[in-house]
Amino acid sequence: MRYGNHTQVATFNGVNMSVDNSFQLSTAAAESYENQKVPAIFAPLAKATLEAIALPENGAIIDLACGTGIIPRLLTEHLPGKGRIVGSDLNPAMIEVARRTMPETGHSVDWIASDVADLPCEDGEFDMAFVQQGLQFFPERPAALAEINRVLAPGGKLVLTVWSSISPFFQAVSDSLKQRVSETAAKQAVGPFSFRDGDVISSLLGDTGFTDIAVTQLLIHRPISPVRSATRAEMLASVYEKELRAKGDAVIEAVIDDAIGVLEEYRDGDCLMIPQETHLFQAVKP
Repeated sequence: MRYGNHTQVATFNGVNMSVDNSFQLSTAAAESYENQKVPAIFAPLAKATLEAIALPENGAIIDLACGTGIIPRLLTEHLPGKGRIVGSDLNPAMIEVARRTMPETGHSVDWIASDVADLPCEDGEFDMAFVQQGLQFFPERPAALAEINRVLAPGGKLVLTVWSSISPFFQAVSDSLKQRVSETAAKQAVGPFSFRDGDVISSLLGDTGFTDIAVTQLLIHRPISPVRSATRAEMLASVYEKELRAKGDAVIEAVIDDAIGVLEEYRDGDCLMIPQETHLFQAVKP
């Protein structure tokens, strides 16, 4: 399946959305993600990533687990020539926010809501694929990477970031959620950091057909500011949002108190500057 030369949304109809995914977000959570998490961490990470790699001129690029589309948005500024940009995410709410926030561009832009392991794309369709902090959430990582390999052209490159250590902020939130909400919510809070062994990831890339695997490290400092309201917004833009809301506002405030109380070493006025380290992998389809 190929897409046209105009921005569009291929979402619910004609795309297999039957995959059971515990990371589905509400529209409100997707909007909060865009307003809170993207400027705080995912935009700086995307910028650092694009500064560390070479983009193909007139390239066809797909961003998997694109969220609200920060990499596609930045690609409109950085991709040389006139290229094609596709953003794909399993969450229809994410795709809808991504579509609304995409600027006008001379590049061709398309959006799809799809399981990364079953993309509605042709073999060899893309010159480059991005996965920014998505691999750790894929339930079938080998299948997902094999599918990404399939849609890349020979010589095409996968650019992949995965957090390399647990954020002190999310560890503090997780510890409180375990006591006040549930074990499930606690695990979800640190879920983004659950798959971080660089050697394991490199081996997985090799096992799924990629070569010339290189890994470097990037360090991002994530501002949480103003501390209290930003901590609240962060938690309510997360996959445990509904469970946390169900506990009521008193519990939400208690979790905020707990987390802030153990993060004083990172305080700078009414801001917490939280360090987050990530692996940056680049790998080639032979």
